[in-house]
Amino acid sequence: MLLGCVHSYGTEESVSKVDILEKAKIGALEGISIEIGASKKEVVHNFGKPIRTGNSEYGFSMYYDGFSLEFEDYATSIDEIKEESKVVLINAEPKIVGITGKPNEISKSLGKPSRTILDDTGDNTYILEYEVINYLLIFTFDTDQSPVKYITLRIK
Repeated sequence: MLLGCVHSYGTEESVSKVDILEKAKIGALEGISIEIGASKKEVVHNFGKPIRTGNSEYGFSMYYDGFSLEFEDYATSIDEIKEESKVVLINAEPKIVGITGKPNEISKSLGKPSRTILDDTGDNTYILEYEVINYLLIFTFDTDQSPVKYITLRIK
Protein backbone atom coordinates (compact mmCIF):
# COMPACT_ATOMS: atom_id res chain seq x y z
CA MET A 1 0.00 0.00 0.00
CA LEU A 2 1.24 3.45 -0.77
CA LEU A 3 0.64 6.24 1.67
CA GLY A 4 1.03 9.58 -0.02
CA CYS A 5 2.68 12.71 1.17
CA VAL A 6 1.18 16.07 1.91
CA HIS A 7 2.94 19.36 2.34
CA SER A 8 2.52 21.24 5.58
CA TYR A 9 4.28 24.55 6.10
CA GLY A 10 7.03 23.58 3.69
CA THR A 11 7.77 20.22 5.30
CA GLU A 12 6.75 16.83 4.02
CA GLU A 13 4.69 14.62 6.32
CA SER A 14 3.65 11.08 5.64
CA VAL A 15 -0.10 10.49 5.65
CA SER A 16 -0.65 7.75 8.20
CA LYS A 17 -3.59 5.60 9.17
CA VAL A 18 -3.90 7.70 12.31
CA ASP A 19 -4.27 10.87 10.21
CA ILE A 20 -6.92 9.33 7.97
CA LEU A 21 -8.99 7.75 10.75
CA GLU A 22 -8.64 10.73 13.12
CA LYS A 23 -9.72 13.18 10.42
CA ALA A 24 -12.65 10.92 9.49
CA LYS A 25 -13.82 11.02 13.14
CA ILE A 26 -14.37 14.77 12.78
CA GLY A 27 -15.97 14.56 9.34
CA ALA A 28 -12.89 15.43 7.31
CA LEU A 29 -10.79 13.75 4.63
CA GLU A 30 -7.05 14.28 4.32
CA GLY A 31 -6.29 16.68 1.45
CA ILE A 32 -9.66 18.48 1.48
CA SER A 33 -9.92 21.66 3.50
CA ILE A 34 -13.63 21.42 4.32
CA GLU A 35 -15.57 19.10 6.62
CA ILE A 36 -18.95 17.42 6.58
CA GLY A 37 -21.40 19.93 8.00
CA ALA A 38 -19.87 22.89 6.16
CA SER A 39 -22.40 25.18 4.50
CA LYS A 40 -22.74 25.90 0.80
CA LYS A 41 -21.57 29.43 1.59
CA GLU A 42 -18.35 28.09 3.19
CA VAL A 43 -17.73 25.71 0.28
CA VAL A 44 -18.10 28.42 -2.37
CA HIS A 45 -15.95 30.79 -0.29
CA ASN A 46 -13.15 28.17 0.01
CA PHE A 47 -13.27 26.58 -3.45
CA GLY A 48 -15.16 28.98 -5.71
CA LYS A 49 -17.69 27.86 -8.28
CA PRO A 50 -17.67 24.13 -8.98
CA ILE A 51 -16.54 22.63 -12.29
CA ARG A 52 -20.00 21.08 -12.61
CA THR A 53 -23.07 20.34 -10.51
CA GLY A 54 -25.95 17.89 -10.40
CA ASN A 55 -28.02 15.67 -8.15
CA SER A 56 -26.82 12.33 -6.85
CA GLU A 57 -27.81 9.78 -4.23
CA TYR A 58 -27.61 12.02 -1.16
CA GLY A 59 -28.47 15.40 -2.66
CA PHE A 60 -27.10 18.21 -4.79
CA SER A 61 -23.44 17.66 -5.77
CA MET A 62 -20.70 20.17 -6.46
CA TYR A 63 -17.73 18.78 -8.39
CA TYR A 64 -14.20 20.14 -8.06
CA ASP A 65 -10.85 18.87 -9.35
CA GLY A 66 -10.32 15.51 -7.63
CA PHE A 67 -13.31 15.58 -5.29
CA SER A 68 -17.02 16.28 -4.95
CA LEU A 69 -19.29 17.41 -2.14
CA GLU A 70 -22.91 16.36 -1.70
CA PHE A 71 -25.44 18.50 0.14
CA GLU A 72 -28.55 17.65 2.14
CA ASP A 73 -30.87 19.27 -0.44
CA TYR A 74 -31.78 18.46 -4.04
CA ALA A 75 -31.97 21.20 -6.68
CA THR A 76 -31.72 21.83 -10.40
CA SER A 77 -29.06 24.54 -10.03
CA ILE A 78 -26.53 25.82 -7.51
CA ASP A 79 -28.63 28.96 -7.05
CA GLU A 80 -31.51 26.87 -5.67
CA ILE A 81 -29.39 25.49 -2.82
CA LYS A 82 -29.75 27.50 0.38
CA GLU A 83 -26.58 29.21 1.60
CA GLU A 84 -26.85 27.30 4.88
CA SER A 85 -27.39 23.87 3.24
CA LYS A 86 -24.86 21.42 4.73
CA VAL A 87 -22.35 19.00 3.19
CA VAL A 88 -23.35 15.41 4.04
CA LEU A 89 -20.86 13.47 1.89
CA ILE A 90 -17.35 13.93 0.48
CA ASN A 91 -16.04 11.84 -2.45
CA ALA A 92 -12.35 12.06 -3.33
CA GLU A 93 -9.80 10.52 -5.64
CA PRO A 94 -7.05 8.54 -3.88
CA LYS A 95 -4.37 11.05 -4.94
CA ILE A 96 -6.20 13.83 -3.07
CA VAL A 97 -6.45 11.83 0.17
CA GLY A 98 -2.94 10.42 -0.23
CA ILE A 99 -3.80 6.75 0.08
CA THR A 100 -3.72 4.09 -2.60
CA GLY A 101 -3.62 0.33 -2.67
CA LYS A 102 -5.66 -2.81 -3.05
CA PRO A 103 -8.26 -3.88 -0.48
CA ASN A 104 -5.89 -6.21 1.38
CA GLU A 105 -3.24 -3.46 1.60
CA ILE A 106 -5.69 -0.89 2.95
CA SER A 107 -7.09 -3.40 5.47
CA LYS A 108 -3.56 -4.20 6.58
CA SER A 109 -2.81 -0.52 7.13
CA LEU A 110 -6.12 0.69 8.62
CA GLY A 111 -7.18 -2.50 10.35
CA LYS A 112 -10.16 -4.74 9.77
CA PRO A 113 -13.05 -2.84 8.17
CA SER A 114 -16.46 -2.73 9.86
CA ARG A 115 -17.91 -4.27 6.72
CA THR A 116 -16.84 -5.52 3.29
CA ILE A 117 -19.24 -5.59 0.38
CA LEU A 118 -19.04 -7.28 -3.01
CA ASP A 119 -21.70 -5.83 -5.29
CA ASP A 120 -22.40 -8.86 -7.44
CA THR A 121 -25.60 -7.36 -8.87
CA GLY A 122 -23.79 -5.80 -11.80
CA ASP A 123 -20.28 -4.42 -11.88
CA ASN A 124 -18.62 -6.47 -9.06
CA THR A 125 -17.60 -3.33 -7.17
CA TYR A 126 -15.74 -4.16 -3.95
CA ILE A 127 -16.14 -1.91 -0.90
CA LEU A 128 -14.43 -1.57 2.48
CA GLU A 129 -16.37 0.38 5.12
CA TYR A 130 -14.94 1.75 8.35
CA GLU A 131 -17.31 3.12 10.99
CA VAL A 132 -15.72 6.13 12.68
CA ILE A 133 -18.01 7.65 15.30
CA ASN A 134 -20.87 9.33 13.33
CA TYR A 135 -19.38 8.71 9.89
CA LEU A 136 -18.64 5.97 7.38
CA LEU A 137 -15.25 6.01 5.66
CA ILE A 138 -15.68 4.01 2.46
CA PHE A 139 -13.05 2.74 0.02
CA THR A 140 -14.44 1.64 -3.36
CA PHE A 141 -12.58 -0.64 -5.78
CA ASP A 142 -13.43 -2.00 -9.24
CA THR A 143 -12.65 -5.52 -7.94
CA ASP A 144 -11.16 -7.11 -4.83
CA GLN A 145 -7.77 -7.11 -6.61
CA SER A 146 -7.70 -3.57 -8.03
CA PRO A 147 -6.40 -0.33 -6.48
CA VAL A 148 -8.79 1.99 -4.70
CA LYS A 149 -10.95 3.92 -7.18
CA TYR A 150 -12.36 6.56 -4.82
CA ILE A 151 -12.81 7.32 -1.15
CA THR A 152 -16.05 8.50 0.45
CA LEU A 153 -16.80 9.97 3.84
CA ARG A 154 -20.46 10.35 4.76
CA ILE A 155 -22.79 10.65 7.70
CA LYS A 156 -24.00 7.26 8.98
